[in-house]
Amino acid sequence: MLTFPGDVGPKLLILSTSGWPGSETALAGAVSAELAASNADVTRISLADYPLPLLAPGQSSLPALPANAAKLSSLVARHDGILLLCGERNASLPAAVKNMIDWIALAPGEAWSGPTIVLATFTGDKASQTAVGEHLRTVLTAAGVTEISGTFVFRDSELCGNEAAGAADAPVSIRIRAMSDMLMRVRPRYLPA
Repeated sequence: MLTFPGDVGPKLLILSTSGWPGSETALAGAVSAELAASNADVTRISLADYPLPLLAPGQSSLPALPANAAKLSSLVARHDGILLLCGERNASLPAAVKNMIDWIALAPGEAWSGPTIVLATFTGDKASQTAVGEHLRTVLTAAGVTEISGTFVFRDSELCGNEAAGAADAPVSIRIRAMSDMLMRVRPRYLPA
């Protein structure tokens, strides 16, 4: 694990797209602990805490930006790197995730163009493992993301219970360390306050 002396580490946002306890929550906790131990400035949020109205297609004029979309856009823009944790629905990303990406893309300032993104996707279906990550990459790139460093795929069964905190040589632990290292390599865009 990379570490930075003092308070120099990057500002990292861990964005969980599910508000339910389970694999995303377990992984968010494990990665948060790894990053905090390496002197990263970690903020952890859940999309469930920022409900957004459905952005309707074909509107002749854009609606006013909802307060939660402005808050999410500001959070995205203020961080050097983002770990986006996303589950799977019918071999694609959930509608709430697509809606969040679209709202942030509409916010002034092109928030998606700044931070480096690392993706962690979850699926219960082995056949859907790569489809979610590929679709999410396509949507984020269209929304203005310029750098996606990596995609990590987890099956829900791998993270049930305390497997994420299991043996250091377990496949899940190795992927968690690799994700954390990738996030710690994100170049800080701002000087520490």
